[in-house]
Amino acid sequence: MHKQVSGERAHILSQRILDIPETLYQRRSLEASLHLFHSPGQKIKFSQAEGVSPSALSRFFNVYGWDSDRCWDEMQDFHWRILLDAARHKRRPRLRLSVDLTTLEKVGTQLPYVSVYNGRHGIHLVVLFAEYEELKFPISYRVYQGKHTSTPVTLALDLLEEVPDFIKKRFRVRVLADSGFEAAVFLEGVRHLDFEFVVGVRSNRRTDHPGRVTVADCPHGGYVNLANWSLETLSLGRVDRGDREFFAVSSELLEGDEIIAEGGRRWTLESFFKEGKHQFGLAQFALRTARGLDRWILMVFLAFTLTILHRSEGMTLKEAARLALYTLFPVVRLNHLLSQLQKEREFLLQHGYSLSYARCKL
Repeated sequence: MHKQVSGERAHILSQRILDIPETLYQRRSLEASLHLFHSPGQKIKFSQAEGVSPSALSRFFNVYGWDSDRCWDEMQDFHWRILLDAARHKRRPRLRLSVDLTTLEKVGTQLPYVSVYNGRHGIHLVVLFAEYEELKFPISYRVYQGKHTSTPVTLALDLLEEVPDFIKKRFRVRVLADSGFEAAVFLEGVRHLDFEFVVGVRSNRRTDHPGRVTVADCPHGGYVNLANWSLETLSLGRVDRGDREFFAVSSELLEGDEIIAEGGRRWTLESFFKEGKHQFGLAQFALRTARGLDRWILMVFLAFTLTILHRSEGMTLKEAARLALYTLFPVVRLNHLLSQLQKEREFLLQHGYSLSYARCKL
């Protein structure tokens, strides 16, 4: 990919993020947070933060009024701009935007936004994810707050409506989603935004044919008109996976195999859900404020994005995250090394060694 371009932009982003806290004390907390979240596979514990106390880091996430909204703006602007750079000199290329819901399974009522949805108890996030060539990253999210609030379909449309106009003009956007978003209101909303879509549908989704005809009765690669959907004819793809058969419809008149292949690309978002939860600490969230949740997700999105940009073929997530941390936030690494020296000072003295360090003028 355009490694030099992405590297330059990532460096600019990292500096802008670090410049957002207005006090040195809060900047140190941000640096400590970045170190924690760039440690894939390790449990995120505030007690392991370098240079700040656990209570200070807790206040940094839950209490202090540093401008985390600006961090979101900087990161999202970075996402869109790097997509534009990657598509330079190409004639209106294809950009895929996936939307899906994931649950951070939690119990009790102490955490914010905990509710039950589809039998799962926890915090339910609707996420917008972008993919273009080898670029892939989470853009933004919404929280489903339970009954009598905005539905996941409405929240997904809200996320899509925030796609900047310059992205809509530069790319042909195709929205990917599973059958949880097959509602006519979602399909209509996507087409109203002038986006195409490939969306999963249930086998018993009705068509407008006379009698009780469902998509399960329609052929692979055939054309269907869904009930309660009067805008256009859709093409259908179906695939048999063991004891279950899956269906998807496309607003473009694609071949059946093309529809299934496009639907399969949505698993990039599923992969992010898995890596975000188990590698970058998304599932470990345990703070008790809505502000803390927003800032926790911000750190996960930022760490994942920078890690992917620095990942080469054959490199593990942990190696890529370490490379991103050392390349973009060298002061964070330096503080970690100095802290380790301080911790080992007594051990060195016991064995007759005296270690000192000084900053060189470069």
